[in-house]
Amino acid sequence: MDVDNKALSILKKYNVINPGETSSEDFIYAKEAGYMFDNTHQTHDEAIDIILSEAMKTNKSRITSQFLSSLSTNRLDWRAGLSVYVIAKSLPKHMFDSGESGSCAICGAKQMEFVDFSFANLIRYALGGIVGGNIYQMAFILQEQNKLPDLKPTRDDFAIFNAMFEVIKNADCNDGPAQVQKGIGRIKGFKSNKEQRKALLETLGFCSILETEKHKGFLHHFITINLPPSYRPRSDWFYPVDWWKGKDGINKEALTFWFGEYEDLSIS
Repeated sequence: MDVDNKALSILKKYNVINPGETSSEDFIYAKEAGYMFDNTHQTHDEAIDIILSEAMKTNKSRITSQFLSSLSTNRLDWRAGLSVYVIAKSLPKHMFDSGESGSCAICGAKQMEFVDFSFANLIRYALGGIVGGNIYQMAFILQEQNKLPDLKPTRDDFAIFNAMFEVIKNADCNDGPAQVQKGIGRIKGFKSNKEQRKALLETLGFCSILETEKHKGFLHHFITINLPPSYRPRSDWFYPVDWWKGKDGINKEALTFWFGEYEDLSIS
């Protein structure tokens, strides 16, 4: 699936604070290319239906192959779907249940939102993960993920993945995700910036691969991602990886569940 570099350039210049900075001409071009979108109102129940139905349309093998294929190619849009898929697979089907804050007591979403789909697509292409527990954005990301072709990881992808887990396994006992993030940035052939590596480690946390004894990921249960227990006030890492330390190691059960089918991965 080729990238329209002109449309992608327009998307990456998109200013969510001031959308008017994108000219009408550029917006129309990027929209027709499938990179930018008209904003629209969407209800909580609509978003829940979308994310759950999109999760049913795909499968673990397809999503993890897309994720792995992103490592050597730097196709972050291929990578972004795994976070959402993991969360969606544990997300209970539910109607809006107003909590004390006025948001849904189950998933933390507002009852209705004017969704900026262009921003959600920017997250896919610039980050390769998610920036919050926004059900509306995640529903869109999984919709777009399902438009991608089936992909087959290469030897280079497996080499990067294996090197990444060597960094994690060799982390000092008190090293947190920030130290690991720096280490994987030195892996040969892995192009990334700090925020992209952060999103990748957060994805492994959602997968329950990087979790702690008390603070689990989404492999066996759903957590309201907007309101999890934070390791420290104003932590800029998502739960549960913000609690993880080198001494917690790797959850082999979760690693095998998500990536055990790939014989070229060193997951033992």
